[in-house]
Amino acid sequence: MRTATRTAMSVLLFSMISASLTVGAEEALTLQKARELALERSATLKKATLAVDAASLEAQAQGYAALPTLTASAGSSLDYGSGQSSLDDALGASAKVSASETVFDGGKTAALVKKYGLATEAAREELRAARVSLIASADSAFFAELEAEASVDAAASDLAAAKLRLDIAKAKADAGALSKSDYLQSEAEAASYEAALNTAKKSLSSAKAKLASLTGLPAGTKTQQIDFASYDALLNRLSALDDAAVDKLIAAIAAIARENSPSLAGYSLASQEASLAIGIAKKDYLPTVTAGVSHGLSYAKVDGLSSSGSISLTATMSLDLWNTKNTVASAEVAARQAELDASDSLATLELDASQDVYSWLSSAHAVISSAKALEYAQSNYENVLEKFKLSAASASDLSDAEALVSTDKTALITARYDFLSNLSALRSLAGLEDEAKLLAAVP
Repeated sequence: MRTATRTAMSVLLFSMISASLTVGAEEALTLQKARELALERSATLKKATLAVDAASLEAQAQGYAALPTLTASAGSSLDYGSGQSSLDDALGASAKVSASETVFDGGKTAALVKKYGLATEAAREELRAARVSLIASADSAFFAELEAEASVDAAASDLAAAKLRLDIAKAKADAGALSKSDYLQSEAEAASYEAALNTAKKSLSSAKAKLASLTGLPAGTKTQQIDFASYDALLNRLSALDDAAVDKLIAAIAAIARENSPSLAGYSLASQEASLAIGIAKKDYLPTVTAGVSHGLSYAKVDGLSSSGSISLTATMSLDLWNTKNTVASAEVAARQAELDASDSLATLELDASQDVYSWLSSAHAVISSAKALEYAQSNYENVLEKFKLSAASASDLSDAEALVSTDKTALITARYDFLSNLSALRSLAGLEDEAKLLAAVP
């Protein structure tokens, strides 16, 4: 019985441990999850969504303006005076229904419906731009925390190496095989590396706080590490591109950006809306014709039930033609400005695409060269360390070897996250929410 109880408790304990490990793994924040949380929490995105709803309702209201206007009224009356012999004779009732519709306005209503439709599309593009921008912010915060973590690990490694050299230096100094100045140098450098570690930890705390603010998760939430080995094939492909292939990549990414950029689409919609405004303004040179029909019923005891109706056709036109001319001219100026903005935004987009691609390629080369430099630096450090132990190398030689490892390690960390950040910048420029299209464009 006791054996069975112990077995059951062991199984339960194992299950609890396994469950806790599983929960811990699930709690690791991925880049995709950070993006989703940033989108869910953003007040800016919620406002942009409401702006789309508002623009859609305005467009719908403008569409209703093309429909007939219907009105109905009903009432009763009580006449009083010396001529009324009884209350029944004084009572009366009436009801009236009327309808009116603009039958001709030169197409102004139809143009306004289209204009408000373009405004709705522009609001949707602004919503998409807000999503892309938020994803970029999530990427930046996520990468900043991981880079800060890597910097802390690198600083801790540097401090461990410095303390090892200090221990060796102390032993050699106690044996009289090392000068006091060399020993003090080792002490000073160990203290310097310790200060660098403290600074790196503070930077990590700041990065964690920023990511926590963006996602709403606790600052202590673990972030999933980036598997940089998965980028090796891509890095090799990018580093092997010749000039022709680079030009092809720039052209492909520029084409993706032209197709998907919300900012470019916004400028294009603004230009179309401004062109429509010219036509709308010119409609004021034409008359507006409105047709109306009304029919009413009335009842009085003296006259009984009676009915009457009317049909009307009304034409109105503003005779302030100078005001109309000025409005048209203003609309034409605004349209030319919008057209220039659209043209300039396209040129800027293509230039930015070119520059961002070159930055991305540069960071890819930097990752590869930094990795090779760090490999050499680590090998050199191990060699110099062994020589220092045997008094075949000076404290300065080992210090230089340590510094080279630290510098190259920092360079590799920076290059890796620059590579990811530059890819994120390209994604934002292209108006995409993931990198699949960009990576598929690499020759």
